[in-house]
Amino acid sequence: MNKTTISLLLVLATFCELSYADAGDQYLLPKLGYMSVDLNDADPIFSLGVLYGYGITPGFTVEGELNLGLSGGEYDNTVSSGTRLQGEYSIWTLAAYGVYRYPVTNVIFLKGKLGILYENIERDGTQTPAAGTPLPDSRKTTGFGAAGGIGAGFVIKDSTLEFEVTGIDEDIIFYSIGVNYSF
Repeated sequence: MNKTTISLLLVLATFCELSYADAGDQYLLPKLGYMSVDLNDADPIFSLGVLYGYGITPGFTVEGELNLGLSGGEYDNTVSSGTRLQGEYSIWTLAAYGVYRYPVTNVIFLKGKLGILYENIERDGTQTPAAGTPLPDSRKTTGFGAAGGIGAGFVIKDSTLEFEVTGIDEDIIFYSIGVNYSF
C-alpha cells in the first residue's frame, strides 16, 4: 500500500466508530459497480443499484438488492465452428441475502452474504456462419439461483463505505462500492 492510502486509513480510524445494525435498524445503500461477464468476449456492464437492509441481531441483517445495468454490454466472438457472434446484451438482478458483518477493528469490518437471486439477461445480436449470411440472434434468459459475496467496509461517522464482490452465476461477477445511510 502506498503512504497516501495508509494515511487515509489512519485518519478514518481516528475519527470513526464502528456501529452495527441492531434488531429493527434499517438502512439504504446506493451502489455503483460493474459486472464482469465471461461469455463471448463481452464488455463489462456498468451498473447502478440499491439495497435495503434490516437488522435482525447485532452483525446479522437481511438485505434486498436491485441492480440495473446502465451501459456497456457489447460482445464480439468467433466460436469453434467459425460462427461469429456479435451484438449487445443487458442484465438486471433482484436478490435477497442473509448478511453477516465481522468487526476487524472498531472502524473496519468484513462482510459475507448468501442468498437467492433472480437475473434477467437480454441479448440482441447476430450470428454469422463462417461461409454465410448473418442471422438475427436475440435471446432472453431469466431464472433464479444462489448467489453470494464477500466484502469489506469502513465506518465514516454515521455511514459506512462498503466494497463487495458478488458471484451472480458461473459467468458473471459483480464488483461494487456503496455508501450506507441508516434510518
